Amino acid sequence: MKEKLSEKEVKILELIRENPYISQQELSKQLCLSRSAVAGYISSLTRKGKILGRAYILPKQRGVVCIGGANLDRKAWLSGELQAKTSNPVHISRSYGGVARNIAENLAKTGMQVSLLTVVGDDREGEEIVKHCQEAGIDVSLLEKVSGVNTGNYTAVLQPDGEMAFALAEMDVLQRLDHSLLERFWSRIRAGNSVVVDTNLSASVIEDVIRRCRADEIFLCMVPVSVPKANRLPEDASGVALWIGNADELSEVTGVKTRTQQECEYACHILMKRGVHRVVVTRGSSGVYFMEADGECGWLESLPSGDVVDVTGAGDAFAAGVVGSLHQHFSLREACQKGLTFAMLTLKTEASVSTELSPKIWE
Repeated sequence: MKEKLSEKEVKILELIRENPYISQQELSKQLCLSRSAVAGYISSLTRKGKILGRAYILPKQRGVVCIGGANLDRKAWLSGELQAKTSNPVHISRSYGGVARNIAENLAKTGMQVSLLTVVGDDREGEEIVKHCQEAGIDVSLLEKVSGVNTGNYTAVLQPDGEMAFALAEMDVLQRLDHSLLERFWSRIRAGNSVVVDTNLSASVIEDVIRRCRADEIFLCMVPVSVPKANRLPEDASGVALWIGNADELSEVTGVKTRTQQECEYACHILMKRGVHRVVVTRGSSGVYFMEADGECGWLESLPSGDVVDVTGAGDAFAAGVVGSLHQHFSLREACQKGLTFAMLTLKTEASVSTELSPKIWE
């Protein structure tokens, strides 16, 4: 059954047909709506399949392309303390995950134009991910299905307080996100003006993304997915506009300790000497440190989140808030503050992406 369009959605489609390059600001002006309301209607039209591209957005407002993992998340909640070498009673929930996919959904829920370049298996789980992304308003025209390999799976075992005990990941499918796929889609990737890449990709493909973004002057954000995969950043990181990770990941990529605030600040300096323009490091309840070349730096306190339901996805939500804010020309300090708001909302839910996100968050 086809979904009926609202009066405002019909009017927006008419204006886009008249001028495919009309900006959201102009739509807002002509319809006497807030820009966030227009973004929400456009996200709805994308989800309903009425808008397939982004031609109506002016170059300075082009969207974000997220490159990396998309998988099924399984979360096993322990009833008590983890006991080794025996069966542990758990409650299991399932949701959609992957760092790049999570960031894309966070941004789409706020009305931003976002595309996802990833690889899934030609299986039921892959079909589920594609359908869910489409319903969330994510452009999946860059998503590739491949046979002979399983869609990515991530299983987190969580303590009763929501903290992670350990996690397991099956991500072999992402080996198919290689140089040839990047080459095939690059002309469409550079049509956006921001790229987010997670470190599920191989080190050589990550280096290729950095080189291409540097050559085409595209804003590139690097987000590590774990400590073991954090060190896939090349020694020459010039071209990386922003690196966002936690203290352990920063320690891994720089080779220095990050147990204190002073150590984190020193590690950020090391990363910037390698060419990264902005660095943001999270330290859980100890707050966030941000630094930019020839710009502002400082610490922000974490926001009170109340009872933490689940930490899974909070880091991805934070990264989405920072990237989305910088995309809309917020300062780095303001972007980190917005990122903390995104993370706080995610900590309050079992889902990897908060259902409370909407275009109103930018107001």
